[in-house]
Amino acid sequence: MTASRVNGPSDERTALAFSQHVVRLQTVLEQAIAPTLAAQALTSAELDVLATLRAMGSPYQQRPKELAARLLLTTGGLSNVLRRLDSRGLVSRVPDPSDGRSHNVQLTSAGVATAQAATAAATTALQRALAAVPATTLEETLHQLGSILRAVGDNRSAFPAFRLLPEAPGPEAPTAE
Repeated sequence: MTASRVNGPSDERTALAFSQHVVRLQTVLEQAIAPTLAAQALTSAELDVLATLRAMGSPYQQRPKELAARLLLTTGGLSNVLRRLDSRGLVSRVPDPSDGRSHNVQLTSAGVATAQAATAAATTALQRALAAVPATTLEETLHQLGSILRAVGDNRSAFPAFRLLPEAPGPEAPTAE
C-alpha cells in the first residue's frame, strides 16, 4: 500500500467531497457576516486587513508584502484594498524603521476602533451561524483543519485571526494619521 493510500483520501471522491464541503462552509459563513460587513461599510478583504493588523499588536503595522502573503492576496489586490482603507483614514503608510527605503501599513486610531468593532460584530454573526454546532465539534474540527493545513504545507494555521476575539480595550494606535 502506498503512503498516499495510508495517509490521504481513500479515493478521489473523498478528496473532492472534502474540498466541496470546505468551500461550501466558507460560502455559508461569508453569507452570515455579509450584513455585518455592509453595516460597517467594509468588504471581507478590508476586514481581513484591518483585523490582521489589529491582531499583530501595537504598533499595528506590517510590510505590505508580508501582509499580502499572510492574507493570500496578490500585492495588486492588497494595494487596492489599502487605497480604499487609506482614503477612509483607517490605515496609513509609515516608514519602515528597519529599512528606510520602504514603508509599512499601519492602523490609525480610527482603524483600530473599526477593526475592533467590525471583528466583534463579525464574531457575533459567526457565533449565531454556528450556534447549532456543539462546541466540542467546533473545537475538534478546528484542530483537525489545522492538522490538514500543516499536512498540505500551509504553516499559517496559527493565523492571527484566531487571536481576534474582542478583548479589553488596549493601547491606542500611534497617531500616524
